[in-house]
Amino acid sequence: MRPKSDIELRHLRTFLVVAETQNFTRAGERLGLSQPSVSQQVKELEQALSTELFVRLGPRVRLTPSGRAFQSRTELVLAKLTEACQSLEDLGHLASGHLHVGVVPPLNVSWVPPVLTHFSKHHPQLSVSVHEKSSSDVEVDVESGRFDLGIGILSRASPNLTYELLRRDEVVLLAPAHSELAGLGEVQREQLARTRLVLLPESFLIRQIIQDAFRRAQVLPRIAYEVSSIDGVLSTASQTGLPTLMPRVVLEGRAHLNLVPVPLEGLKAELEFGLMWAGSGTPSPAAAAFATQLRDRVHSQRTTNA
Repeated sequence: MRPKSDIELRHLRTFLVVAETQNFTRAGERLGLSQPSVSQQVKELEQALSTELFVRLGPRVRLTPSGRAFQSRTELVLAKLTEACQSLEDLGHLASGHLHVGVVPPLNVSWVPPVLTHFSKHHPQLSVSVHEKSSSDVEVDVESGRFDLGIGILSRASPNLTYELLRRDEVVLLAPAHSELAGLGEVQREQLARTRLVLLPESFLIRQIIQDAFRRAQVLPRIAYEVSSIDGVLSTASQTGLPTLMPRVVLEGRAHLNLVPVPLEGLKAELEFGLMWAGSGTPSPAAAAFATQLRDRVHSQRTTNA
């Protein structure tokens, strides 16, 4: 039998109270309804189901076999409905839930761990999965709903995403602290052209931005090594003594590498980092709470560095 569209929740709740009290009058008292209203709702339900749910025995009633079968299913339906409503309430109050966050490699070490530390203290019932991906993949997965929140380089390319700028960051030369370059206040364009570098492959958006900056400055980079991860590039620079080009933010959380940021003269490259979520409104309560912690983290870091 297909569900009847004219069956309402009030019918189901009234039916269960009548089944429990076995009396229309007492059911009405519990529900705050008159006895005729209770009888009418039961009659409407029976008509919708095309079956009798109760045997009338004067002032008392008892369930028919169909009524007993319907009672167990109705209790399950209302329990599931209550559970669903409670899950939304819990999520609104951040009492439970699972959050999926996409993040680009430059920010995974510098921004995410401090936020997770603070987030776990204030929202211990929420679990978080962090997925490190390229900036374009983060955007795709946020737009499709696979991620609740994205942290990445803001392209502002999708009309289906909301972008929020958190930080503009310039690309600088990261030189080992013991190197001659680390002691300079600025690296001139001519000197950069003579310097062997460790860089990401051209498949990375950061490398593409750096390549565009080289092209505008009419400088041909000297590439010693290409390494296909940010941590790999930074470790290689630290151990080989060769510098790399990266946004400053990658140094946060990586002080052990002893790399020093040196500004570039005549080679301008800047990235915008921030949040993204699907739609034009606000993110979900859990994602909004995570975003708030991230904003606080970025603001405090900016204040510390000022």
